This record gives sequence, structure tokens and C-alpha cells, in this order.
Amino acid sequence: MPRLRDMLADTRLSPLDFVAPLFVRGGGGAHAAKIPVKSMPGVYQFSVDAAVEELKRLDQLGVGAYILFGVTDAAKKDAVGSYAHHPDNEVCRTLKAAKDAGVGMVAMTDLCYCEYTDHGHCGPLSADGTVKNDETVRRLGEQAVVHAKAGADVMAPSGMMDNMVAGIRGALDAAGFEGKAILSYAVKYASSFYGPFRDAAESPPQFGDRKGYQMDFRRGVEEALKEADIDVGQGADMVMVKPGVPYLDVLRAVSQRVSVPTATYHVSGEYAMIKAAAANGWIDEKGVVLETMHAFKRAGASFVLTYYAGDLAQWLG
Repeated sequence: MPRLRDMLADTRLSPLDFVAPLFVRGGGGAHAAKIPVKSMPGVYQFSVDAAVEELKRLDQLGVGAYILFGVTDAAKKDAVGSYAHHPDNEVCRTLKAAKDAGVGMVAMTDLCYCEYTDHGHCGPLSADGTVKNDETVRRLGEQAVVHAKAGADVMAPSGMMDNMVAGIRGALDAAGFEGKAILSYAVKYASSFYGPFRDAAESPPQFGDRKGYQMDFRRGVEEALKEADIDVGQGADMVMVKPGVPYLDVLRAVSQRVSVPTATYHVSGEYAMIKAAAANGWIDEKGVVLETMHAFKRAGASFVLTYYAGDLAQWLG
């Protein structure tokens, strides 16, 4: 009996459970852009005005939040990602425009430099090609303040720098933004599932990889718990496990360990695989997505970042 099964379900989904990632780039007015991402069917790079229209649509559907990623023209990239601090860059303009348009969703922003550096790594580099951790942390604090001034509610540092939460919390508090929240990518693995995202954000590393500052998937859960503990201790209001499906065991362990909400990111590769299989008629797309989201909730996720946020809101009514 379907109604009885629904009554007895242990996990439930709501549009408020989802965060919609958006990629924003230059262009607007007569040059408004909505550029398809080839490796992620149904996902686009938006100009600021096109992004605001999409956010208004998602807001009406009841989606809980959005997170912005900047797509930077090559001419604006440099070795330290200085355009990330520009108060009129695409992320900041989208934040301001969304607030002015009355979008009521929680506004989150990605804090990182891979989208802004000409080398594609997550911060300024040393002579040997490694990321300068302490300088990157200082700059992340500055980037967070820029986003807070533009209207961001939640800052989400994604580069896995040591002591990044403490640096960002200190910078926000010193600038008078004590009420802004931090969603830390506390447990982020060096994963092959990120490939389509790097197409969408135009941010692949120009040499090497990011294994030096992202986590090794061969390591056990204890390391993930230590990373989460450190970030919560430094003031993270929420923590994230990324990717999602391959790390349900980690998500479960972290959610049971920490005293703050735990999120997960249903990443680009996970999304693209479902889309590809559905396009070939091999799976029921809606059924697989709903099953996946229930798995995240069952494992302990308070909310999920997913490119299916809009679809889920429509399916859930």
C-alpha cells in the first residue's frame, strides 16, 4: 500500500535539503549568456542577469540555498588569483543582484583560487610548485570579507588549506561579520569525479594535480574525523564531505562525530554518469536520483549540494 509505505519511511526529502551550484561568468544585457556545459547536460555557465533569473526560478521552487562559482576570463587570471578579491567580479555582482531581486535563498559562495589563477591551483605557488598554505589562508580571509560585503550568507572554503577556517573566521569577525557562517569543505578527497566541474569552472590545473592538499581516498575514516574535528574547533558552522556516493561511510562517521550540521556534495562526475546512463535508456533518472538523495540523508547529511536541486524540487512538489 503506497500511502502506508510513505507513512513508515525513515528518511524524507524536501526542497530545503538542497543547495544549487551555479557557475557565473561575464556578459549581461545584450550579451546575456547561458552557455551549456558539454560534460554536464542541463548545467550552464550564466551571465549575472541570467543567473539571477535562474535563482528566482529556484527560489520559487523552494530550493534552500545556492552556491556560486566564478568563471574567470583568461585575461583576468594571474599567479595569485587577484580577481577573486575584486568587489565587482561576477560572484559579487550576482550576490548583489540576487539580493536586489528579492531572492530569498541562502547565499553561499565558494572560497578558492583555482578559478582565478593562471596555473589552476588553489592558491599562490612556491618556487617548487607547491601551494603557499599560510599566504593562501590570509588571502582566503580577504576573499571572504569581499563576499560578505556583497551579501553572502555562508562562505565555503574548498581548497583544503591547513587552518583555513581559523583564518576566515578571524577575518570575518575583525571586519564586523560575526554573523556570517562558514561551511568548510573539511573532508575533500583528491577524486577523479571532479572532471566535469573543471570544464564548467574552466579551472583545471595547468600542471600536476591537487593531491598535495586534498585527501587520499586510500586513507581510513579516522583521518577524516581528525580533519572535521580541526575545522569545527576553529569555528566551522557546518562541515562537508566531498564527493558523495563513494564516501557514504565517511559521511556517516563524520555526521555522528561532529556537533554541527554535515553536508555532502553530489559532484559533477556523479551527476554526469547518471545523465549519461539515463540518456542511453539504461536507468530511470528520477528514480536513481531520489534513491541517491535518500542514501545521503540516511548516512547523516543535513543538506546536499547537487546539480539536481531544481529537478528535485519539482519532483518533490
